[in-house]
Amino acid sequence: MAKFSVKSFIKRFNKPLASLKLAVFIIISIAVLTAVGTIVEAKYDAYAAKKLVYDTWYMYTIMGMLVINLIAVMVDRLPWKKRHVAFVLAHIGIIILLFGGLLTMKYGLDGSMRIDIGQKNNLVQTAETDLVVYSSFDGDRYSKTYEQEVDFFTKPPSEAKPAVIPVYAGDIKIVEYKKYVLPSRKVIADESGKAGSGLRFQVQNPNVNVIEWLVQKKAGALQTHDFGPAQVHLGPIPAKGQMRNEIYLEPVKEKGGLRYAVFYKESEKVGKSGFLKEGEVFDPGFKMALDFRVLRFLPSALEDWDLQDSDRPTPLTTSAVKIIFQGKPHWVLLNDMVKLFTDNAVYLLTYGNRRIDVGFPIQLKSFAVDRYQGTMRAAAYKSMVEVPELGEIEISMNEPLKYKGLTIYQASFQEENGHPVASIFSVNADPGRAWKYLGSLILSLGIVLLMWFKHLDFKIAKKKDSGKK
Repeated sequence: MAKFSVKSFIKRFNKPLASLKLAVFIIISIAVLTAVGTIVEAKYDAYAAKKLVYDTWYMYTIMGMLVINLIAVMVDRLPWKKRHVAFVLAHIGIIILLFGGLLTMKYGLDGSMRIDIGQKNNLVQTAETDLVVYSSFDGDRYSKTYEQEVDFFTKPPSEAKPAVIPVYAGDIKIVEYKKYVLPSRKVIADESGKAGSGLRFQVQNPNVNVIEWLVQKKAGALQTHDFGPAQVHLGPIPAKGQMRNEIYLEPVKEKGGLRYAVFYKESEKVGKSGFLKEGEVFDPGFKMALDFRVLRFLPSALEDWDLQDSDRPTPLTTSAVKIIFQGKPHWVLLNDMVKLFTDNAVYLLTYGNRRIDVGFPIQLKSFAVDRYQGTMRAAAYKSMVEVPELGEIEISMNEPLKYKGLTIYQASFQEENGHPVASIFSVNADPGRAWKYLGSLILSLGIVLLMWFKHLDFKIAKKKDSGKK
């Protein structure tokens, strides 16, 4: 009976894992996946490429096979000799690099933070999405009753397999997901009668023509539209004005109309008052001679959306989910919410990107933008921020802030009427960075040693040739 040899068993088991055929298969697979990822990113965006190609089981499988192949090749060379140092270091460097990338993928942070000038923020918005439900039994105080991470991009719900959220009044079902839609806002009447009021108005003179909707988030709430010369408010009329041109419209549901009061910037007292119904018009009495018209009044109104499908993302597209609650459908856009009314409770469902607290506030003190001469194109921009323990510090396009394990980059900014109103930062945490640096160092050392050994081989071969002559 042949004697069992552990060494020969390991060699036999290891041989196919260290084969050149497997290495070629892995290299071709990585090349194909990278090419597909590049095509997907060019057609859609980086998020789609990550979800459909890079952050997938088949990419992880190929990378796992690469690590196994690298280890098997090193084992196949045992026992190692001095000349194997370069070869071993190069393989170990690649493995450490892959480990660092995995750490970053699984535990890193990559998001954005928007801060209005003069304001603070401590929340980073990431690409991951969550469904959150808040409930209220008095219409005022809400408590979180449900929170769940969802990935509808790769696992969309359907009528046959809906995502179900159990609540006291029944199930909320998510039955459809649209990746890319162009939304247009619409306001519909609320059959329950419990929602706030909706007002579509027109303000017009020879130089101004503003048509807008105002919808109260709840009954009695104040909603405002500022169109420059004046403000229009839908909600309770105050006793005093704010020393500016204002029109307050207070819904009177039982009369099917609105009580109005006009304030002027010269006084805190009511300058004009009256009652309006749908279709009626009045002159507020401002110096710019405006006409105010009630185009539509809904005593109880909800915001909804008309959605146009798009084949690919654009700056104007977003994603949306369709929910059904108590037999009624509702569309909810990404980073939006919908209110669901029952006889005994109000539910607020939000579908949006996850927000992570970084643990400290960042205040945007000022923002400056330099433009190319004669154009409105931004050439460079920078933010002056205040951070606890650091005080005021500048973040520019080429000078990020590194603080408490985070790297905060100046990414972009937001404008209104040609003036910056907010700065947008990219916030990153890379727990695998040190491993990637170490892997790169070891790999580079292995390559240098490999070249050195090649140089020695060349010198030895040259001496042998000289000796023969």
